[in-house]
Amino acid sequence: MSPPVRPGGSTGLRVAVRSGFVLAALAFAAGSIAGLAPPASAQTSTSTSTAAASLSNPSRTAPQDFTGPAPADTGAPADTPTPTPTPGPPTLDPLPSGLVTSFPLTVSGTADPGDVIDVSGGSSTNADTSCTVTAGSDGSFRCALRRLPDGPGVPVRAVSRSSGLADSGRVDVLSPPAIASAGGASDGGIRGTAYPGASVTVTAETGASCTFPADSGGNWGCVIAGLGDGRHTVTATQVAPFSSTRSARSAAANVVIDTVAPPAPTITSPSPGTSVAAGGSIGFGGAGEQGATVTVYASTSKGTTVACTGTVSGGAWSCAATLPSGDYVASALQRDAAGNVSAGSNPVAVTVEAASGATTPPKTPTTPAPAPAPAVPPATTAPPSAPAGPTHPGTKGWTSTPFTTASAPVVSAASVPGWLRSVGLAIAALLLLVLPARLLVVSLARPREQRAARTSIFGRNRAAAELGEADALLGGRAAGGLTATAGAHAAGGGAVGGQPVWLAPVVGIAAAALVTLSTSVQDAAAYVRLLLALAIAIAAVNAIWVLAARGMTRHLGVAMARTVVRPRLLVLVAATAIGSRLFGLEPALLFGLVLGAVLPDGLGRAERGRTSAVQLSAVAALGVLAWLAVGVLPTPSGAVSAFLIELVNAVALVAIGSTSIALLPFGGLAGRAVMQWSRPLWLAMALVVYTVLFALLLPVASLAQTGAGAVVVVIAAVAFAVVALSVWLWERYVEPAR
Repeated sequence: MSPPVRPGGSTGLRVAVRSGFVLAALAFAAGSIAGLAPPASAQTSTSTSTAAASLSNPSRTAPQDFTGPAPADTGAPADTPTPTPTPGPPTLDPLPSGLVTSFPLTVSGTADPGDVIDVSGGSSTNADTSCTVTAGSDGSFRCALRRLPDGPGVPVRAVSRSSGLADSGRVDVLSPPAIASAGGASDGGIRGTAYPGASVTVTAETGASCTFPADSGGNWGCVIAGLGDGRHTVTATQVAPFSSTRSARSAAANVVIDTVAPPAPTITSPSPGTSVAAGGSIGFGGAGEQGATVTVYASTSKGTTVACTGTVSGGAWSCAATLPSGDYVASALQRDAAGNVSAGSNPVAVTVEAASGATTPPKTPTTPAPAPAPAVPPATTAPPSAPAGPTHPGTKGWTSTPFTTASAPVVSAASVPGWLRSVGLAIAALLLLVLPARLLVVSLARPREQRAARTSIFGRNRAAAELGEADALLGGRAAGGLTATAGAHAAGGGAVGGQPVWLAPVVGIAAAALVTLSTSVQDAAAYVRLLLALAIAIAAVNAIWVLAARGMTRHLGVAMARTVVRPRLLVLVAATAIGSRLFGLEPALLFGLVLGAVLPDGLGRAERGRTSAVQLSAVAALGVLAWLAVGVLPTPSGAVSAFLIELVNAVALVAIGSTSIALLPFGGLAGRAVMQWSRPLWLAMALVVYTVLFALLLPVASLAQTGAGAVVVVIAAVAFAVVALSVWLWERYVEPAR
């Protein structure tokens, strides 16, 4: 039997201690589950209970079991701050996959919130090709680039300022081309810049347009045909080599079209015959169109040089020049703001005297006098000498005809590009004008019943009756078929003999008078002198033409060719002279053959072709010799020397011009006979003659300065070739099928 428990004994004490221990354990478990440290009161109570338990039972290690450091360390991390995360790189949204043709270009993407992003495009950064933006709270950003450089694969970058990290992409860009000549006067030409190699199309408000490729530097220019004078609005687009998509239109630009050439300027000073000491300044001046630029040219027998230039202000212009010693003929051209070039001014003779009294030659060579002489020493070593000769009192007005001063042919290394250009123009004339004209004449002039026959461009595979297909254009048909020259048929359709003696000189004088229509001559005395020179030149050309035919028939051992007068050819003489005047050709394209040589019947194709080739060669040789003589003759000093130069120039122009026209391979012209006999010979002769012709006619100021006239001529030639070829194809293929 257990002894009774006494109150206050050891058993009661142990029960109390155990109860405190249980309560402390429960409190600690509750605090651990909540994740919170117990409050101070609980900690104090627990500590008190634990201390009491230790005192009652020293063998227990209660402080290590439930009041150790582990529960106190559990709540410590909640009071430590979280580390800042590392910033990430920006990311660009997809860029446009197609060609970018308009701006601004919006670039978007994502980055860390609040990050500053620099967006740029191209290889260089400036205000137009870059922008800066701060990413929003959601990390997105967006900014606009006002422009980008043109080209394929243009880089676009987004760079973070905080981390330096970046993202990039590429786009193809093509902006509208720029019009550089906006707002100014123009002769129809529009210029500007674009992507190198791009095809630029310019369109006016009328719908008229032109297309031209940009060069390697991005420069382009084209002429809009059909725009009338006045103000017009134009825009431009381009297509680059790297994309077939056309750019957007450029901003509209205003241009003022002015195709009217200004009047010829006048030279009022110095007065004709003025003499200036060597090394002295020559003051040129005169009147012109307001705002135009006047260029003064000084010509000698050795060539032409630019003396000086001046701008017209208040209707007057002036400039000063220093020229080497020699005799000069000065003339001026003026170009207006649109680029139109005037005709030549009145020429003025000026003499720069040679210095005398110096014995030591100069260190640098100077231009020698026209006559063979030692180098001229500087003018500063001695006072000026007396004039070489007095001014002839009868020279007044001799400089008023363009036939007095003409450019002599230049044969030197520096002139090779000019001769190559003449060869190119000769080839273009053959392909675009001469051969298409032959096709057209053959197609239109054949009789209706013979149109089913095949026609060759060189005259092969044709019926014999077709050899005179275009004779009606220049006169009747001579007996025996094809004649040897453009003037081979008698006037009136077959009358060879019986013409009055006076007919030849009358027709010759009439031809000379018509040729004078090719230029403007104000002075009456100069006109009479020029008329006489042209009459002699026409007589010489016709004499060579007839004598060559007569000599060739004698060589062939047949009856001598008979001479006839062809008054109807005066129409062709007038047409070439007036056409040269209208187109501003200086020198002019002239025709002066009014005599014909009728060959005897029975001659074959070879004999007629050989005779025609000899005639053409003889007249062409006369023209070339006269042209060469232009460079040998001295500057005119009086009426007689002026007449001599006008005569030589007239022979050169009439002979070369007549040969180029007579060489055409249709109608009753000599060129047709040569082509029927030998096509290679005709091509060789045509290439040489037309090269010389273009070399003679190239000093046309309006074409050389602006190029607008050349473009119109090329367009007209191509159009003519297309029409002629179309008619020929119709007659050869379509009409026979019908």
